[in-house]
Amino acid sequence: MNAGIIGQAAGLFAVTNIDDIVILALFFAQGAGHLRIVLGQYIGFAGILVVAVAAAFGATFLPESAAPYLGLLPLALGLKAAWPSS
Repeated sequence: MNAGIIGQAAGLFAVTNIDDIVILALFFAQGAGHLRIVLGQYIGFAGILVVAVAAAFGATFLPESAAPYLGLLPLALGLKAAWPSS
């Protein structure tokens, strides 16, 4: 892994947390249980981290030529969820 990839990953992580900060500020401003907010934040982040690490480990079993197409999976799932079911 080179420094460029690590820098990009750190930058993307920081940018995606901006919306999280806004949502947390709104929750705290409402006066909802502070302990529940903090615990929910840590439990949610840990869950996302576990899923990401498992997916990264599972991706090592795929051929290298299939890796670029993994980005289409979230797009397909989002389109499926947005499509009205009959």
